[in-house]
Amino acid sequence: MNYIVFDLEWNMGTPREELKVMPFEIIEIGAVKLDENLEETGRFSRLIHPRVYKKMHWANKKVVHIDNTDLKDADSFEMVFSEFLAFCGDDPYIFCTWGDTDLTELQRNIYYFDCIPLSEGPLEFLDVQKLNGYNCGSPKTRVSLEKAVTDYSIPETDGFHRAVNDAAYTAEVLKHIDRKYEDFTSFNNYHAPSDEGSEIFRNYGRYVKFISCCFPDKQHLIKSKRIKTLKCPVCDKKLEKEIPVFSSNGKHYLMMGTCPEHGTVKAKIRVKKNELSSLPYAVKTSRLIDNEEKEALLLKYHQKSMSSKSE
Repeated sequence: MNYIVFDLEWNMGTPREELKVMPFEIIEIGAVKLDENLEETGRFSRLIHPRVYKKMHWANKKVVHIDNTDLKDADSFEMVFSEFLAFCGDDPYIFCTWGDTDLTELQRNIYYFDCIPLSEGPLEFLDVQKLNGYNCGSPKTRVSLEKAVTDYSIPETDGFHRAVNDAAYTAEVLKHIDRKYEDFTSFNNYHAPSDEGSEIFRNYGRYVKFISCCFPDKQHLIKSKRIKTLKCPVCDKKLEKEIPVFSSNGKHYLMMGTCPEHGTVKAKIRVKKNELSSLPYAVKTSRLIDNEEKEALLLKYHQKSMSSKSE
């Protein structure tokens, strides 16, 4: 399998100009292709002529050092995207990015310019920024690409904030990460699963992730059996809930149960809206927790229960 490590630079408009379906217009795509041994086999670097936000925003111009003169004779997004796909090739590959925003912005541009979608559902990829956290022993830590390059003593031969340069630096960071962490893939959910048969279930060892298809509304989602079911992430045994599904902040839902063999299990349900249909879908993660986190969750549930009774 090949690795397509890519980076984007984009422009934006004024608040009055901003399009909700595409708040950022891509003006540069840069990529590095690695083979299965993480050896570089090719590079891609193209500028894109802007058609929505035609004047470079001062903030973007300051960061990426690209102006309208550079973009004047550049090709259209459709042409550059087609050439990018040709660069990716027909052999199996996985996208790699620094952070989780580039794939969303790429798919927004794909949709706006009516190009063929990258996928019909969630797109699996490697978030190198997240993997770097695992590699450093702190899975929740996110650092800048510049800091990671410094931490690994990677030579800074080119400036940052140009797409192909950042893609190359990201590729170099990836080479320093223990390959066992590549199992901790991420999913971009610009397109939610289309039906129950295409829903995502992935056991990462430390936790289990489930991505549902869309529901007619939030009420149907929360009442769904497959959303409310709590299972042990180790043995997959269905558990009785000690804490039923509840929300402490209206943004996500929690529940808890205990596996007799493996201990206390906490599940978090994040309700999100599919970007194109605005219909809700769920991202549920289940994992084992220690006694301290169990007590904190019990306290949060009792506080919510008392608050609800007083209203």
